Amino acid sequence: MGVVRRTTARHPGAAMRPGDILTHTEMCAYEGQMLQRGMTFREPPRNGIILMSLRPNAPYADAFRADGVLEYEGHDAQRGAGNPNPKNIDQPLRSARGTLTENGKFADWTDRYQRGERPPASFHVYEKMQDGIWTFRGVYELVAYRTERDGYRNVFKFEMQPTDRESEASDPETLHRDAQTRQIPTMVKQAVYKRDRGACVLCGSKDLLHYDHDLPYSKGGSSATVANVRLLCARHNLAKSDRIE
Repeated sequence: MGVVRRTTARHPGAAMRPGDILTHTEMCAYEGQMLQRGMTFREPPRNGIILMSLRPNAPYADAFRADGVLEYEGHDAQRGAGNPNPKNIDQPLRSARGTLTENGKFADWTDRYQRGERPPASFHVYEKMQDGIWTFRGVYELVAYRTERDGYRNVFKFEMQPTDRESEASDPETLHRDAQTRQIPTMVKQAVYKRDRGACVLCGSKDLLHYDHDLPYSKGGSSATVANVRLLCARHNLAKSDRIE
């Protein structure tokens, strides 16, 4: 169980855990920078940042595979006078000045990782629920990438594996399977947030919210049904722990 870091309520050393809900302002405060682009590379041991969306109107085709791996689509060139529609051209590896774009930084570091020269780059992954509301998906490591045709242009596809540095699990297949089944699907999260009106179902608080399994996952509770997921504030989430109420 986890809570969301807020500058007015969280200890500076506190960390987020998958399922925490936060506003864009809180997310920026936690990361220590204004987040205006979807992909930010930070050289290890720091964590980069991924902002993603699975909503029907999302600008990029991000997706989770059955094994829990995130396939994150690279980003388009910036719109400009000479580039009125970035969706019509290849996603760039370098800028017009010759410097690496974020796509290029992701790809360059992954090449070095695959040659055994660097550790994998890791990222905090946030998923957009609705305008201004995000949920923390967890920490993912960038392990591979490819380019593929999207109509008549090339796009990047970055493959990112879920990690849990606090877990004792060492079997990647077990970790991926657990991440996939424990994670609450986007459609369930959106329905629960709407049903519970963005507030703790026990006290009505709208601060430090977290998606909670009514019947805990550790005791067989499902992540796939709206009926078993609810919103709790930090106080009630921590008080519950993993007991069945």
